[in-house]
Parts: sequence; structure tokens; C-alpha cells
Amino acid sequence: MISETLKHIALFVVFVLINNMVVGQQIYLEVGSESASFKEYVNDIGANTLDASYSKSQALFFEAGCRLNLHRDRLQLNLGMSHNNYKINTGFYSGNGSVPVHYEFTYIAFKAGVIFSFLNTPKFKLQGHSHISSDWLVSGTSAYNNVVHNLYDDQTFTRDALRYHRGVSAAYTISNRTAIYLNYNVADSFKHATKDSNTEEQYSLYSKAFSFGILFSIQPLNTY
Repeated sequence: MISETLKHIALFVVFVLINNMVVGQQIYLEVGSESASFKEYVNDIGANTLDASYSKSQALFFEAGCRLNLHRDRLQLNLGMSHNNYKINTGFYSGNGSVPVHYEFTYIAFKAGVIFSFLNTPKFKLQGHSHISSDWLVSGTSAYNNVVHNLYDDQTFTRDALRYHRGVSAAYTISNRTAIYLNYNVADSFKHATKDSNTEEQYSLYSKAFSFGILFSIQPLNTY
């Protein structure tokens, strides 16, 4: 009974997606700057020895994808892929001092979510969004006491992360087929453990981003 219900739901979702791909698809390109840090860090004895007082570094990211109209151009399904670089300046308390550590990561991410227009006029939209992404580490290093470690080759850092995104954006329609938007996004990874000898060490990857994007409509924008 449950499997049949799930099958019907899956068929309905596929039908909606195909229908909207034909009549309500938009393609977008986005570029922005974001900062990242470790959040809710716990070491192998359950203590937080992370020093979060260091300055935040900004790094560029790029994203592209499509948006499918789910309801009268007010609710959209968003599917995207991004290339993200994170530079994290942090430190770990040791004795009475803090030892600085610098991390650099590159991720490829695939995300899916919804965008809802709270203010929905033909020219201007004020929107909120929520997404889930699957992020895959493609390179990573840490620098500690002038020694650089390759975290990807050492396999001491989690290579995949499931992240939850939320934020707001403002979009302005330039023409019947083109719009631009500004976006603010906050993201956390679900807390997970490292894969080195400290099996109880856990953290969440947190980031904040500001970005600019352009939308191209396959079909003319609706003006409801």
C-alpha cells in the first residue's frame, strides 16, 4: 500500500516537472562572494577548543541551473550546480594560547529547493528560498605551523556534505525574457564526524553569501 502510494506520488511529481519544463522554465547564472567557518565544533573529548575570533575571508563562487514554475510564477522549483571555494581562518586553543590554522576547500555542489515570492509583481519580486545540497570535496588543504597538508589525498576530511540553505532575494524584470536579482544565502552542513583518528570529532560547515544573478526565460514571464 505504501509503495503504491509512493509510486503515484513519484509519477505525479514527474508529470508536474515535465509539464513545467515545457511552459515555465528559466535558466540562471549567478556569481557571488561568500565566507565560511566551522560551527558547533566538538573535539574527541566533547569540548569546543575552536577559536572563532579570526577574520573571515571572502571567496568567489559560481552557480548555474534552472527554475521550474510550480504555481503562477509565485512558487518555483530550483535545481542548480555550483563551484564553491572556501577559505577558513581559525585556530585551536592550546594551553593559554591559540594556534592559527588556515583551511582552503573547493566543492562542487548539486542543490534542489523551492523559491517563494512574498511580493510578486510584474516588475519586482521579493523572495524567500530553501534548499538542500549535496556538496562534494574536490580539493582541500590545511596550513599549520608553516606545514601544508593535503586533506583530500590524506582522506582525513569528510569528502561529502549534506547542507541546508535558506535566504532571501530581490528580482527585477528587465524584459519579457530577462530578469536580474540579488541574493543572500546562509548554509549549514548537517553535523558530521571527521574521518581521521579522532573519531568523535564533529563540526558543521557554515557559510554566508551575497550574489548577483541573471535569469533567462525560455517562455515569456507570467504577469499575474
